[in-house]
This record gives sequence, C-alpha cells and structure tokens, in this order.
Amino acid sequence: MSEHDANNELLAGFIDESVHAIQDLPALLNAFKSDSNNSEAVHSVFRTVHSIKGNAGFFGLTAIKKFAHSLENALDEVRNQKTPLTEDLCRALIEGIDSLDQLLHAVENQTHEETLSEADLKLLEQVAVLSKTKGADEDAAGDALIADLLEMADEMTAAGFPESLHWAERIRELGQLSAPSELIKQIAAPAELLPLEFVLGGVELTRSVRKLIELFVQGETEPFDDDCSTALMESLSELKLCARNASESALQSTLEDASRNFKAIYDSGIGVDGMLLSIIWEQLSPVLESLKPQAPAEPETPPPAEGPIAKSQESDVDDDSAQKKDANAKKTRFLRVNEESIDNFLDDVSSLFITCERLKDIQSRMTSSRELRELVEELRQVNISFNLQANRLQKSVVSLRRVPIRGMFSKFPRMARTLANSLEKKLDVHLAGEDLEVDKSLLEELDAPLTHMIRNVADHALELPADRTARGLNEVGNLWLSAEMTRTHVLISIRDDGRGIDPDRLRRKAVQSGAITESQAERMPDQEAIELIFHPGLSTAEQVTEISGRGVGMDVVRTMVQENGGEIRVESTLGVGTNFTIEIPIRQAVLVIDGLLIHEGEERFVVPFDAVREVLDLPYEELKTAGGAPVVTLRGTTYAAVSLAEMLDIPRDSKQKSDRLSAVLMTSKQGDVCLMIDQVVGKRKVVVNSLQDILPDVRAIGGVAQLGGGELALVLSSNEIIRSLKR
Repeated sequence: MSEHDANNELLAGFIDESVHAIQDLPALLNAFKSDSNNSEAVHSVFRTVHSIKGNAGFFGLTAIKKFAHSLENALDEVRNQKTPLTEDLCRALIEGIDSLDQLLHAVENQTHEETLSEADLKLLEQVAVLSKTKGADEDAAGDALIADLLEMADEMTAAGFPESLHWAERIRELGQLSAPSELIKQIAAPAELLPLEFVLGGVELTRSVRKLIELFVQGETEPFDDDCSTALMESLSELKLCARNASESALQSTLEDASRNFKAIYDSGIGVDGMLLSIIWEQLSPVLESLKPQAPAEPETPPPAEGPIAKSQESDVDDDSAQKKDANAKKTRFLRVNEESIDNFLDDVSSLFITCERLKDIQSRMTSSRELRELVEELRQVNISFNLQANRLQKSVVSLRRVPIRGMFSKFPRMARTLANSLEKKLDVHLAGEDLEVDKSLLEELDAPLTHMIRNVADHALELPADRTARGLNEVGNLWLSAEMTRTHVLISIRDDGRGIDPDRLRRKAVQSGAITESQAERMPDQEAIELIFHPGLSTAEQVTEISGRGVGMDVVRTMVQENGGEIRVESTLGVGTNFTIEIPIRQAVLVIDGLLIHEGEERFVVPFDAVREVLDLPYEELKTAGGAPVVTLRGTTYAAVSLAEMLDIPRDSKQKSDRLSAVLMTSKQGDVCLMIDQVVGKRKVVVNSLQDILPDVRAIGGVAQLGGGELALVLSSNEIIRSLKR
C-alpha cells in the first residue's frame, strides 16, 4: 500500500469514528446539565472533542482543528467547574457539535474549506463569551493569536530543519513575552516532567512514568524505530494496569485512547515522527501532570519495588472496577463491505433454500420404492441438517445489511434545532431506540417521510416561546423520536408537546377545499377529522412559506409508507401535542419466509404465514350473502369472503363445484378476510423476490417465490388485499 493510500484510509477511518463518536454528545451534555454530579458525562464529551482536535491536526484539517479546539476550551472550563453549564451555554455547545459534524461530513464529501465560515466564527464567539469569566472575551483575540504563534513554533520545531528551528525559537520568544503563564504551561514538554516523581493512590509510579516520558524525549531528536514503538505501547499498557488497579477510570480511558491512536499511526506504515508523537503527548501530558508531581527526585533515591506490589494490588481489586470504563472509550470498529457484493452473496445463500425444496421433492418421489426407504430416511436427515445450516447462514448474511437506525436519527436533532432557530423557536430533541438495527434500504425509504414530519413539528406544531409561556409551559418545546421493533415490523414514533391538531379547523379547511361537504363535516368524529391531515392538497398553514403550506406533504408521506407495506397513524389532543406512529414491515434485500402454498386453478400462490390466521375447510352452504357481498360466519363472527380467482381474473375450472369450501382466513392491521381458493397444499419455506420494478401497479402481489421443483409462485400481500376491500 502506498503512503497516499494509507493516508486516505486513515482519514476515512478518522471521519467514520468521529462522526459516530459525536452522535451521543448532545445527550451527554443534557445529562450533565440535568445532574451536575454526573461529571463523567462532560468528561466524555471533552475527551471526544479533544481526540477529534488532535487527529484533525495530524491530517492537516485546520478548520476542524481550530473549531474543535475552541469547543474544547469551553468544555474544559465546564468540566473543571470554572463555568456552570447554563441553558444558553448548553445550547451553544450543542450547536457547535452540530457544526463540527457538518465540517466532518464536508471532509468526507471533499467539499471542506481551509478556513471557518462567518457563521462558525460567530458561533465560536458566542461559546467563548458564555464559557469564560467576566472580561475574558476582551482578550480572546490576543490569546488566540498567541496560541497560534506557539502552536506554529511547535510545528516548525517538529519539522527539524535548521532554518525552521531558528524561526521557531524567535516565534516562541515573541509568544512568551505576551502570553499568560497558564497558556504557555498548558501542555508541558516531556523534558519538563522527566525529573519529577509520580504517585497514584499512594503507589510510586515514578520509574514507570519516567520510562514512558524518556521515549517521548528521545522521539524529539532521534528516529523512532520499531523497538521504541513497542516499548511505548508496553509502557502505556503497564500504566493502564495501574490505573485499573486504582479504579481511576478517567486515567485508564485516556491511556487507552492514547494507546489506540498510537497503534493506528504505527500500523498505518507511514512512519512515526516527532510531529505524530506530539499528538499522543498532547493527550497524555495533562493526565501525567495530574499524578501529583513532587520535587525533583534525589539521585540516590532507589527505584520503587515493582512486581510483588503490582501483583498484590491487582489481586485485591474488586471485579467491578474493571467494568468502570467509560462507555465512550470503547470505539466501534467498522468493516467496509461493498453493498453489491453483499447482495450477490445473499442471492447465492438464498439459493440454498431452493436446493432444500428440490431435495424434498426428490425425497417424496423416492418413497414409492420399498428398496429405497433407508436411503430416504438418510436423505431426510441430511436435508434437515442442510436446512438448519442454510437458516443460520442466511440470517448471518442478512445481518450484514443491517445498520443502526442511529445513522438516520442522528441528523434530525441538528435539522430540527436549525429550523426552529430560523423561526425564532426553541426546541429540544429526544431520541430513543437509536441502537435498533434495520435493513439499510428501509432506512433510505424512511428518510424522506421522517424528514418532512420533523420539519412539520418545527414549523406547525411548535409555538413561539412567548405563546408557550402564556400557556404555562416551558418556552422550549420538545420532540420525541423513538424506534422499536416487533418480530415483523419496525415502529417509529414522532411525538411533540406543541399546540396539537385542531379537528374543527381541519373540518373548515376540508369544506373550503371541497374535500368534504358541510353535512359530512358536522357528522365527522374528531379522530376522523384529525386524519384529514393525510388528505391530498389539504394544509393547515396560514401562509405558504419555503418550508410548507402548499398542501403537499402528509398525503405523500402516507403514500410512501403504504408503498412499503406500512401504515401511519395519528393521535392528537389540542393544547397537549401530537403523536404520529409509522409501522412498517421489516425489509430484507432477499426475503426468506415461511409461507402457506395454495392452488387456484393451474396457478400456485404463497400466503405469508404471519398473515394466516386459520385454514378453513367448510361446507359450501356456509358461504352466505350480506348486502350483496359474500360472507362467512365462523364461531359467531362474520368475515367478508373474496374469491382469489375473481380478484385476479384467473380462469375457473369447468369441472363441477365441490360441496366443500377451501379458504384461508387472512389477517392484517386493517382486519380479517376469508380468501376462497381451490386447494391448500401445505407449509413451505420460500425465497421471495420483489416484483415492484416489473409490476409496480399490482399491489395485491407482494413478490414471486421459486418452489422446489423449479416452479414459480406469486406471493400474496394480505395488507393490500384487505385494504382494497375496504375502499
């Protein structure tokens, strides 16, 4: 791998990890704001931003580095309890995290700039004012210039050329003339800490820490070879064990971060130099200084005993201390796989089920011969084993296509807050169920409708702060976005505490638009009136804006959900809020289902087992007529009956009618229906492929399945069949 390719791979990994890591930061800030004793929450936010800043500097991403550095300064004030995390500061920091996310995505899309935008600079100025003590903003520009000068000096020193060393020294002298002492000493050089003693929980660590510091000192002037790299990783591991024994989770987490970052640099093959080592040192220096450095050690001081002490301490540590790691220190590793390769693999695996059905077919034909009975039994056992293996393999491959819904959810808080701010409103977004994993293609289908609905909350549902205050509510509105999964469906809820939907207003709008008559409006229940929000062309907005008001929206949302076999429901109470629930089937690229194989004439069909409530074999006299439509009464309940042949225009057999009625009682969220057919064959496991691109307008057919003998069978959609009967 070339150095260029290695750098690109490292950069892609940095963007992936950073984008994933900052998704939880707004929630952590809110958690600390609610409970100031939850210091680990704000420490986690600080560590994440600090790590992004350091890595951005390594990749030369100047804008991201400066932005993250400003956020880091504010977070440092908060975590050290120098500045309280007020409502305004929390909002500004969350906006900053949103902007940092945008900057990272800009790098991913290769649209990033070397300098920060005016909006970003204005936001950082707001963060600085809110987070610093009184009067600090007056010197902010000068401090920033001094910090840049000192940083430039460090970078020139790392370059190692005689001319750069000369200019670096002059710049450093210039910075030290005006810089506050705390700014200069913010990050101590390795040589400054080398003569000190170090203690952790009453245990001497001077020898171990000095051994680590000596490696950084050596790296400033000499090449850092493999032996040095190995020694550095061993020293970090030794200190991690000491931190674990002392139950110092924050120290342990920082050491793990530094170790992980150094290993990534070392494994990349681009070489370890002084500049890269300085990034690791920047992570370690503050925590090493916190180990209570004492006066310089006397030369004759014997080194502290090792081995027995460490082992004794390790044996006394409670098992729970190992579990006190910060959750954010566990970085998720991603495997990039080409989506087309996964789909092809899934097709190959799914074909195993066709082989299973063919084996069953052979087995059934072999039973007619007595001499082959033993062979048939052996074949049956092989088929059972083969079927179990195929099941496991198919499930594991399907899981490769699943992605956390967090990836889609994470963009909505920023989008909602930005839109609310533009409308001079205040909005908090609460997420739940983000770790739920669903098929990637389903997320892509859900993105557009959810985006529209969340924009509606900010535009329509949420009132202005003054209006909320007048109603006795907090001026900050709330939006709850949650996801959960049943065995067959994904449920997504979008709930707000806004003004709610006014059914009377919807009735008036519907009458004005001609959607319903006045007499219909008078008789219409409130819930039915609320559902008018899904009517095409109906909008409750007072005026058309660039956001909404044209009457194109919720009807499109419902159509998109229904096209994916789902449903959308709405519940609303005026003055309390609104809750939309989307229920949509779990999707897989190639679906393997248990189905009921049926015959109608010469055609074969499959009814998904989840939609089968009961298989019926009734006397033909049980088929009655009610209001001109066929019905079947079963145990006191009457069900609509529909002939599959008539519904799909299948030619009927000319033979005489049987005196028995074969039917399948199908069920869905819309209700139940009795599907009359010619014959029920039995249960089959089938591979279903979509026909949406071939037959987009045939809603009653959910796909096509290949059977064991090579024949094809159409898969019926119970949702669409029952929905069509209710129209």
